[in-house]
Amino acid sequence: MGPKLIIDAAELAPGEIEVMALNDTTGEELEARTAGTEEEARRIFSDMIQRHAEPLQAAFYKADMKPGGRYTIFHLGEWGFPITQRITFHGLEFTTYAQHRDVIKLTFTPAGKRKPYTQKFSNASFIICAGWQSVEESKVKNVLEDRPGLRTTITKYACFDYRYIEDAENYLENIIVVHKAYRTGVNGKQYA
Repeated sequence: MGPKLIIDAAELAPGEIEVMALNDTTGEELEARTAGTEEEARRIFSDMIQRHAEPLQAAFYKADMKPGGRYTIFHLGEWGFPITQRITFHGLEFTTYAQHRDVIKLTFTPAGKRKPYTQKFSNASFIICAGWQSVEESKVKNVLEDRPGLRTTITKYACFDYRYIEDAENYLENIIVVHKAYRTGVNGKQYA
């Protein structure tokens, strides 16, 4: 488990705001800067997140999703097959989970639901789009048999195949952020 990072801002005096990045494990101050206005402090805060946060966390932060906004998140599920989630965004939190330190806890209401849900993302490749979109079944599946009362389909690729993300990047619209966390297996094959 890596170090826990804290990035915080505090008003020292009227017109003087300090923004600081701190390693919570060792107590070491990584960086501290002073701003004169709230707008300048927000820019410094954003800059520190981009420099010190883990890649997945920085990508979600870069999406700059607004509470109450509607977004579509395309990612691979736990079993490695594509999932498209249409959500109303409420908030996100940088966190850790088990051995993973690059984790996002997302709070949202899924399309057609009333209550907010939370979901953690780690080691994930994903695409975030503005607005709600639906992915046509033909984009991720091939039809083997289609007759009255029976429709048989098969996914285009194997589980965790990076081509799901590559293809989705070509057909999804209003893309805000694409995060590719591809890994190479012992067989030399790339996985998302």
